[in-house]
Amino acid sequence: MEEALRNEEFAAKLALTYAELFDGISPVKQRVSLRIKDTLLEIKNVETHAQMHWSLHEMREVPDHSENEAMIFAPDNVGTARLIIREVRGLAALAESGAEFRPLQGPPGQFRRLGIMAVLAAASFVGLLFGLVPWFADRAAERIPPAAEIALGEQLYNQVYTVQGATDCLAPEGLAALSRMENRLTDGVDMDLPLTVRVVRDPTVNATAITGGQVTIHSGLLAAAETPEEVASVLAHEIGHVVNRDVTRAQIRAMGSYGLVGLLFGDVFGFSATAAAASVASQLIDASFSREAEGRADEFAHAMMEDAGLPPEAMASFFGRLQAQRGEVDLGALRHLSTHPDLRDRIAAASAAGDAAVRSGPPVLTDAEWQALQAICGAGPAQEGPTAGAEK
Repeated sequence: MEEALRNEEFAAKLALTYAELFDGISPVKQRVSLRIKDTLLEIKNVETHAQMHWSLHEMREVPDHSENEAMIFAPDNVGTARLIIREVRGLAALAESGAEFRPLQGPPGQFRRLGIMAVLAAASFVGLLFGLVPWFADRAAERIPPAAEIALGEQLYNQVYTVQGATDCLAPEGLAALSRMENRLTDGVDMDLPLTVRVVRDPTVNATAITGGQVTIHSGLLAAAETPEEVASVLAHEIGHVVNRDVTRAQIRAMGSYGLVGLLFGDVFGFSATAAAASVASQLIDASFSREAEGRADEFAHAMMEDAGLPPEAMASFFGRLQAQRGEVDLGALRHLSTHPDLRDRIAAASAAGDAAVRSGPPVLTDAEWQALQAICGAGPAQEGPTAGAEK
């Protein structure tokens, strides 16, 4: 090092070496000359002649940069200035100075700070997903115009049923019996949306409520029921979802979760992976939302059955029997009745509602109407037996 400093010819050559400097303050690139003085690198602006000195022992090489034909240096581990040296003789002179240019590292504690930032970001995302999205869904569901919700419901029905080949059951006597049951339950009930109640030919024990007042009963559920009151209790439950706008809220939440995950990941992992991640997020939301919504729909159904002069405990007998027959087998859209741990409590609640109810009305359907409803798909009451099915 000392021998190199005494070499005046070497020093003169180094003084003629030029480089480019970004001082970390201004975006303007400066043309500078370099000279080694003892353990310092003198950096001099060729226009203003302003000088600065970097310690050769503190300087760091900046790796992984876009300059393929140059080397970039930082004054130390924390400085923001960058020196770009392109000339070979300048790099050679620095190498001969004896300085060890270690790779630039982040400031102390950077990984800890990054970890804290990651935790905060994850907490913010979870807060948005489980706080803001549900709140927004509740507000938005109350403000969607009925006409728009009905149109969306028709579109969803086509996607869920029509596209998959399900057909409506349209036997006239069965439709009349279904209408009689619907009218018995909804008499005097304030409905914001008109109901559209259908029976589709499908052997699964299933009933669904879709946005826009769409309620669908599968023929398998009619075959599984022993009385029309059991079907009425399920229909009342689905009407509860319609009145509470549960399905609309769930859809808005799902769209919100897709948007958040898409915002987080963008197209980095491709559309399919983003959609899959959003679907998982949506299911996480729906898991807690369903417990809440199903409880409200159950309570609504108990009250609707009692107001119609029908036995609320019909729901308990129906699902209690299905649980005994199928154990923990998934019951399609009624999966919450078999997989949630509070099933026994819900059956007990329906039984208690029945014990407290005062009934004075006739059966919801006559024997002939009940047979017509079971035959609404063109087969008699002894149609193909029900099977547990996946949600539609």
